[in-house]
Amino acid sequence: MKKIVLVVVLLTTFFCGISAIAEEPRNAEKDSFMKSSADLDKTGIVKEVTDRFTQLVAAINQKDIAAWEKYYSKNEFVSAVAGGVFFATRSDWVQAITSNFSMRDSQQLKVREVKVFPLAPDTALLTSQNRVDMQLKNGQATISTHVYTMIWKKGKSGWQIIHSHESWVNEPARK
Repeated sequence: MKKIVLVVVLLTTFFCGISAIAEEPRNAEKDSFMKSSADLDKTGIVKEVTDRFTQLVAAINQKDIAAWEKYYSKNEFVSAVAGGVFFATRSDWVQAITSNFSMRDSQQLKVREVKVFPLAPDTALLTSQNRVDMQLKNGQATISTHVYTMIWKKGKSGWQIIHSHESWVNEPARK
């Protein structure tokens, strides 16, 4: 008997949920988003965000914190995750990267693959796979496969990052 009651409750909940979704009133905001998504200049967004990412990579390779920093929004909330560490503010993120750059003699990030997915006229998702050759000031050298996942938002200053996630795996040492 308990099983029958449970099945009836679950089925009733399911059908009520389906009914509510089917009868959901349409609103102008939702229609506007759907229209804007369909009217995206996907080719233009992909090119603009890819170009900005290429410029960011150049700043990374130069260890130029001032140039690197300008790609992260000052007007939107910025969050970042790197190596499993979460940075909830832009200033914490900039401070961490400043410290990391200061420990490196050189670094060369080489883009292997970049993909940009337009999400809205002013928002895009970027993923990339890269190879990083790094020489630390203590003499240690590392080679790693490095990936980014970033949310870019277009504002008055052009395309800027509002969220960044990066991970890496060190490649085996060469013999």
